Amino acid sequence: MAQIEAVRVVQDAAYAASLSDQDWYALAQDPAWQEMVSEQAEMVAGVIAQYGSKLPGGGQTSAPTEIPAFRPFKVIGTDIARIQGYGIVTNQGQYTENLRMPGMLFMRTLRSRYPHAKIKSIDTSAAEKIAGVRKILHRGNLPEEYKDVFLGSALPTRFLFSEEVFEVGAPIAVIAADSEHIGDEAMRLINVEYEVLPAVLDMLEGMKSTTAKQFQSTLDGTTIAITAPTVRGNPTGTSADVTVDMSSHKSVEQHLALEITNSLSYWDGDKLNVTYTNQHAHGTRSGLAQALKIPQNKVRVFQTGYLGSGYGYRSGIDLSEAHAAILSKLTGRPDHYRPEGLGLTALRR
Repeated sequence: MAQIEAVRVVQDAAYAASLSDQDWYALAQDPAWQEMVSEQAEMVAGVIAQYGSKLPGGGQTSAPTEIPAFRPFKVIGTDIARIQGYGIVTNQGQYTENLRMPGMLFMRTLRSRYPHAKIKSIDTSAAEKIAGVRKILHRGNLPEEYKDVFLGSALPTRFLFSEEVFEVGAPIAVIAADSEHIGDEAMRLINVEYEVLPAVLDMLEGMKSTTAKQFQSTLDGTTIAITAPTVRGNPTGTSADVTVDMSSHKSVEQHLALEITNSLSYWDGDKLNVTYTNQHAHGTRSGLAQALKIPQNKVRVFQTGYLGSGYGYRSGIDLSEAHAAILSKLTGRPDHYRPEGLGLTALRR
């Protein structure tokens, strides 16, 4: 039996009329339809009025709640001042970017210059001699407990520090320093030996079966996953006067938040405390707990109440947040992180 499209039942009268009794029964079991019935009763009212006899239970929604007689309310109907607005327009609001703690270090990240390469060696000796550099962390000296930690489920696997990198900007080493300027100077003195490997920079080329694989996969080339296409009608038997077949391309776009992603991490005994530009504190806590292999009740995520926009992409963590937490643990000092540029703040979606 074909999948019944709940939204189309409401929008397409001919489609609704074509459904059999068995289809209506299947529709009634569809979670999408059940959600529409419970939360968008006005949208499905016409369909239920016409076909309710074919729906189990007559498709009836719950009886509407009677609205009580008007009475004075303390909040509804009154003019409430938006207190947060004052902090925004006067610069009195506490943004994560502006937070400081005694003894706080600043994290800088040395990133790959190549879209595909293997890291042959890392020499940090010159950078470690700079006054104010407190810790340099990389794949070679990462604590053993974190060497198998990775984020995400898509290929290629993104470890905290990968031996083989697949993108410009992949982290090679992180530096904890007394200031951002010291961290920048140290970053330039780290010597990395790369084995530069072939990279696929064109999407269509990456889809070909003749394209060499860069990671273990059962799909062609560098394809990560294939989403089943949505098909309606018979695309191969079109009766249109004109059929247009085209391939289109568009450039990559990245939203620009007024406050760039940043965090402040510190440990209180065995408990991690993080103030982070996030829109989902529970998701951030879960991600950090998994990456650091500690219980969620050992992670506390703060939100200042002020966030320089987010657009929905600040719902979890990236590798940098785990790096900052580990550096703070190893140095015993608070660690503040913000990316070195806009192009480094986009999550892989």
